[in-house]
Amino acid sequence: MRPIQIYQVPKHRLRVTYSDTTVSLSLAANATFEDIARTLDELPNQRYGEPVAIDITLRAASNAAFFI
Repeated sequence: MRPIQIYQVPKHRLRVTYSDTTVSLSLAANATFEDIARTLDELPNQRYGEPVAIDITLRAASNAAFFI
């Protein structure tokens, strides 16, 4: 049986997938949705075309509280 491998994902990442390529960018720890929207707007649509998928990874702060 092969061991399960877990890869460390960067804390804050924006990944945009197009039909033929993927663009992956780091985000600041305090990035807001406005910052993400501005970054998406700055990507050249003439070069890549329209995005097929957008993946945003934001990690919770170590002192974050979760309520259920």
